Amino acid sequence: MNAHHPLRRRLFLILEGHSHKDPKAAGVFSWVLTLMVLCSVMAVILESVPAIEAQYGQSLAIFDAASIVFFSVEYLLRIWTAAERKPSTHLSDHRRRLRYVLSFHGLIDLLAILPFFLQALLPGLDLRFLRVIRVLRILKLSHYSSALEDLMAAIYAERAAFISALYLLALSILITACLMYYAEHDLQPDKMGTIPDAMWWSIVTITTVGYGDVTPISLWGKVVGAFTALSGVFTVALLTGIVASAFASRVRTHELEFATEVEELLKDGLVDSLEKRTIEHLRRELGITEEHAQAIVRQILEEKSRMGARD
Repeated sequence: MNAHHPLRRRLFLILEGHSHKDPKAAGVFSWVLTLMVLCSVMAVILESVPAIEAQYGQSLAIFDAASIVFFSVEYLLRIWTAAERKPSTHLSDHRRRLRYVLSFHGLIDLLAILPFFLQALLPGLDLRFLRVIRVLRILKLSHYSSALEDLMAAIYAERAAFISALYLLALSILITACLMYYAEHDLQPDKMGTIPDAMWWSIVTITTVGYGDVTPISLWGKVVGAFTALSGVFTVALLTGIVASAFASRVRTHELEFATEVEELLKDGLVDSLEKRTIEHLRRELGITEEHAQAIVRQILEEKSRMGARD
């Protein structure tokens, strides 16, 4: 059994943005974290411009050091308060902290400070590689949005259809690349001289990017090109439709979960202060808009009222 720790619980709710006792503190921290992440990413982008780096390099380095301190303290606090995450009698504080460290959010929080320690341990490391890692700090904003998790969960739920669509896409790329190689390799040996070269053309055509760096010359090449472009429309539309449908189903599932939980809470047809806080926590956790949540609560209360009137 884990010991009750009021301060740790309070900090956990503030860091997660779900504190009912300190809503202002939670709001201020979420805004400060968002601002620090956006400014940090912008600093990395500006640092890659030679003229800006030459003139403001020292200021950008100071800001980066300050952001490292901020993100490091935040990371340590999240590890400490992770013991309050999903309380369970069969998991110790250490196990809960380890689960956070190895979770998606934990790894992203680690990536936010990792470049500093990599540069300290490996001074000769490529700065461009470190910049790429630092830009990944933008993913820290997923603490306040479940969009990425919902997208991954939606794709996983429709993984069979998604894999089938990817198979069709790969098949289209391979077949059209081989046909284009056969039609154009003599006419454009520098661009279509090998099947891998033709596959590059097929990929940019099927995905409708169409860089224009390679165009078919022969009649058969143009026929293959037209077929490739049409197959790209179909396969990309298929993938897009699967993802969109899966994401919509995920959102609908969240709405049903919210409605079910609220209906259980409002069995008596009344809403007290504790139930209001619980409903608000559920709304934030499931990503339901405030207006939609209010509509669901009103509908449930009206149904309860009509049932009470009949009785």
